[in-house]
Amino acid sequence: APLLGQAHTDVPSVGAAAGWRHARLTHVERRPRGISRDQPRTRLGVGPILLTCLALPNVGLLLSALLVWRGANVDVSDGDAMQASWASYSKRPTARMMALMAGAARVGFVAVRARLAKDETKKKALHTRAGKRAVKELIRLGPTYVKLGQIISCRPDLVRDEYVEELKSLQDAVPSFSGKRAVKILEEELGKPVNELFSEFSEKPLAAASLGQVHKAVTLDGRVVAIKVQRDKLKEMYDLDLAQFDKVAAILDKFNIGIEGAQKGWTDIFKEAKGILYREIDYKAEAENTQRFYKNFENFPWIKVPAVLPELTNTHVLTMEYCPGTKISDLVALKKEGADLEMLSRNLAQAYLMQFCTMGFFNTDPHPGNLAVDTSYPGGRLIFYDFGQACELSDSQCDGILQVIQSIVDFDAKACVEAMDKLGALKAGADRSVVERTIENNFKTGKVKSKASRRKRALTEEEENMKPPSQAETMKYLQLPPALAFVARALTQLSGVGVMLDPEWEFIESVAPKVPELQMQRGKGLDYLAGQFFKSWTR
Repeated sequence: APLLGQAHTDVPSVGAAAGWRHARLTHVERRPRGISRDQPRTRLGVGPILLTCLALPNVGLLLSALLVWRGANVDVSDGDAMQASWASYSKRPTARMMALMAGAARVGFVAVRARLAKDETKKKALHTRAGKRAVKELIRLGPTYVKLGQIISCRPDLVRDEYVEELKSLQDAVPSFSGKRAVKILEEELGKPVNELFSEFSEKPLAAASLGQVHKAVTLDGRVVAIKVQRDKLKEMYDLDLAQFDKVAAILDKFNIGIEGAQKGWTDIFKEAKGILYREIDYKAEAENTQRFYKNFENFPWIKVPAVLPELTNTHVLTMEYCPGTKISDLVALKKEGADLEMLSRNLAQAYLMQFCTMGFFNTDPHPGNLAVDTSYPGGRLIFYDFGQACELSDSQCDGILQVIQSIVDFDAKACVEAMDKLGALKAGADRSVVERTIENNFKTGKVKSKASRRKRALTEEEENMKPPSQAETMKYLQLPPALAFVARALTQLSGVGVMLDPEWEFIESVAPKVPELQMQRGKGLDYLAGQFFKSWTR
């Protein structure tokens, strides 16, 4: 009976001995007031307890399923509603984690179906559907995750093309908040009514991004400007999200899940990345970066960087010169305007060569949303926007990047090893001969090459028959300085834009003709020219 959950009746105890009554009452709950001791009592059997224990997990699963299902139908196009939702998460970390898990379940369910699908057409359709859901979930989760999606959209080596195509929309499809909210933020930050700051202010945003949105205005002295207004509670959201990422990094380090060739563990790498992310939400820091880029490129008529208005800029508001242009990914419009797409792709590559090797300061985020073109230069003038993420290189690293490019052009493994040492990519005491043999094999097999590569000399028989070291043997001598990780990220995004403009585009081929000039500028002089002449003569 207890196993079936049925009630049973105790034996009346009117004439029972006191000892029996005492023993029985120690095992029975105290009677409610008003019930006679002689009245038969009902005890709860173990059956309902067992049923409850079995039912609770199922109820939890049902509630989770309901949460997942309801979340899939949330409208993410209402910018103010999403802004309020994101801000509320800063005070509710548990709700944030549940939203993350539910979103992962929604995307994962479709992704698993796609992996199991045997028909290729259906597989692609399901992956596209999963990509669309991923975009929606990242927007629901807020700016940190939108930024993550933007980074992944530039890494076709990490995810399928269907996901890349959908995630690209995060570069310019983040919902904007209302103009009234923007005015409120602007007045709070600059301390004056908007009509005392600007003669005209458009409440309709020109563009919306993960961290803020841009409005057009006219200053009191008649200058047309673009005002970047940061979203509410952004730092609080970063604090919450990045704290969660810290925990993930600690777990990865605990189980020795590392990056091959990385100099540091995940915790140290993420600590450095956090510094850049937090600097990105400081618009004063972005203003400094923008002014530095403006000065670096002010004498190049084929590049435009907006000027900054410091008197109308603070930590959460950035006011710049208004520089309209056609988005670099709008190829149809660019062609109508007479833009030379191949020239633009070459100029973009050369702009980054100068950032890497001459200026030692580069924008790490050259995705299509941050690049535009106008007609102020024959064939098109490049406009650079958004300098929130920038990275500095040492003089040795600038020299090393230039030397790496030259060594790939020349198929010179020894010079490439020397360049890697300048970059800080070789560990102390590294066996250079092992690294050199690996590079030589990569040149020989075509794993590393450029359209501009020309072997300067024939390989010896010994070099032709040389057995390359194993990957593990080579990797133990290599390390990845943080600055190089950002160089790689910038080149990955740059490659996407370059190939979009010109399907035959290649970074090294585009910059190779410029390398000798920069080598001379860096003081290589006659030694460099003599070396290049000797290599060409012995080719």
